[in-house]
Amino acid sequence: MFGSRWAVTTVACVAVAALISSCGSSDSSVGAGQGAIDTNATLSVGWTQAVTTLDPHMATAELASFRFGLNNIYDRLFTVDHEGNAQGMLVTDWGYSDDGTQLVLTLREDASFRDGSPLDAEVVKANLDRARTLESPVVKRSLTAISDVTATAPYEVTITMATATDQLPYQLASVAGLIMNPPLFTNGDPADTADGSGAYSVESWAPGEKLVLIRDRDDYWDTEAAKPARIEHTGIPDFQAFTNAVAGGQIDIGQFQPGNIAAVEGRDGLVTVPVDHGVGMEIAINRDAKPLDDVRVRQALNHALDRAAITEALYPGSRVRWQFIPEGLPGFDESLEEIFPYDPEKAKALLAEAGHPNGIDLGEVAVNSASTPGVADVIQEQFSEAGIRFQPRVLDGIEVYSQFASGQYPLMIGFTSCGLSFASGLTSRTGAPQNPAGTTPEYDALYAEATDSGRTEEERAASRIELNKYLTEDAWGVPIVWVTYPWVMSDKVGNFSDEMDYATTWVPTT
Repeated sequence: MFGSRWAVTTVACVAVAALISSCGSSDSSVGAGQGAIDTNATLSVGWTQAVTTLDPHMATAELASFRFGLNNIYDRLFTVDHEGNAQGMLVTDWGYSDDGTQLVLTLREDASFRDGSPLDAEVVKANLDRARTLESPVVKRSLTAISDVTATAPYEVTITMATATDQLPYQLASVAGLIMNPPLFTNGDPADTADGSGAYSVESWAPGEKLVLIRDRDDYWDTEAAKPARIEHTGIPDFQAFTNAVAGGQIDIGQFQPGNIAAVEGRDGLVTVPVDHGVGMEIAINRDAKPLDDVRVRQALNHALDRAAITEALYPGSRVRWQFIPEGLPGFDESLEEIFPYDPEKAKALLAEAGHPNGIDLGEVAVNSASTPGVADVIQEQFSEAGIRFQPRVLDGIEVYSQFASGQYPLMIGFTSCGLSFASGLTSRTGAPQNPAGTTPEYDALYAEATDSGRTEEERAASRIELNKYLTEDAWGVPIVWVTYPWVMSDKVGNFSDEMDYATTWVPTT
């Protein structure tokens, strides 16, 4: 009898898999076989962060909520392919008005909920109205451009925007675009229960720990998706425990830190697939905190960091990061590469020029608990050589963002994402709710030009370069590395590709 194989047939968040019952020819992208599908399969997915609510609109971190099962339960209006282009999911066609202030969506007509009700324009309107008005950690802010939503036909939605922007399809490819059955949020509790048009419903839910989903319908509109009978999402915050779970077979697939891959690489029964990501390490700067309100001090921080050494030691196979957009996406500027080369003496000179000849003491600095072990210590050591002193304070990987946004800490060491698009990612990274310093008039003007749906794509692309250049030269952060994450999986998992949705823009980190 041939060995079993699970086939992954979805985005990088591992939404769908299927058991394959024979050892077929190897797929070059994953090194795993193909064969007949066994729809009784259970796929166990491991993450180093779990979430505490099932309500998409109340997500505290879009990455964590989307990956931890919500994309299995709820269909979304849009998706983003591995090249960073918006594509329709529930939306089959869309277009802008001539002035760019209206976005008209045509919905697919074969999506429905378990009670038999259709997922139509009125349903989408109800969801978007809730998402854009509900006081929430991140979703409401992501939809501030919307001024009105109208069901202009049974399966047509017209979104009116206060300002012309091309970013709504990207925002609606995330948790803001997940569509619930309206009775769930009008009469129920979406924090602990779920009702979506997806193929899966909740079998069990332990907030912050585990979500078990079961495929309970055979009329799902996407016949190529939803293959496994069950999907188990498990949060294992301890890196060693996470590694042990994958090595021991308790977890079928998980995303590793590059520095941890040696513990499992080469083991019998496991396959490793490296995937380039638009997620990386960065030191976020609160520009309102003195002395970081001085651009010379922020530039000194950039010169004080040996990015190449950190990348080689802790993120093998990854790319050194100098700017806010990874190579290959619109807005990347080759001239910004190596803009702040490692130079402790230059850093000291900049600090002295800014009035700090004896260096600076920044006090406590927030560190995301999901950060690579040891990275904060390396940064602390390198900074100290340039006279920059701080004490790391490790905070929960979800709560760290709100803690930093409160203004309590001058810096935050952790993961940041390029976002579903460069511009959409900036809406949270450069201002509330994740940065207390907010924006500047120069930034606001460049952002508006880079996202104006009334302008041509060529004009917007040029403005994205200028916006990236402004952020990089003015040192709004200290980019460190674009991480190439190894996905480790049982050799029974097949059809896993390194060209998955979000692979270059928004693949979540574990």
